[in-house]
Amino acid sequence: MNKQGNILPETVLKILIAVICIGFLVYLFAAIYFNLTNAPKIKEAEASKNLILEEINAVNNNLEINESGLFVPNPSSWFIFSFVDGELKPNSCIDENCLCICEEAVPDWFDWQVKRCDEKGSCIGVPNLKKFDKIKIENNGAWILINKVNEQIEITRK
Repeated sequence: MNKQGNILPETVLKILIAVICIGFLVYLFAAIYFNLTNAPKIKEAEASKNLILEEINAVNNNLEINESGLFVPNPSSWFIFSFVDGELKPNSCIDENCLCICEEAVPDWFDWQVKRCDEKGSCIGVPNLKKFDKIKIENNGAWILINKVNEQIEITRK
């Protein structure tokens, strides 16, 4: 401060730089924390997606069985989504219908859900997948039913 009690411009600049640096560090630590906490859920989503894909292949390739029930245990509080003809799709299945397990984007504006599934989820192309309502994987898992109707795969909550 000078003799009149005003803060000198150099002091203001130093305080401003310190606040910006602290804000950046908080952002960096938050990003690292959320990245580390989501990694196990992404692995769980991969495993659940592979289970669903095995059942879809079994129903697709079996002439006698047109229906199969499956328990999807995790990741809890995530959702199973379908992205089909005419919709925006995650990059991993841009040219075919897509099944994804990921967090719900809130709010679901424009292509936020597609981006969320693309960045922090697990997706797989299923050419004959039919559009279905999102299915929430509860804390105790979710039972789904996989049907083959008119050469299309329908997935519903059981």
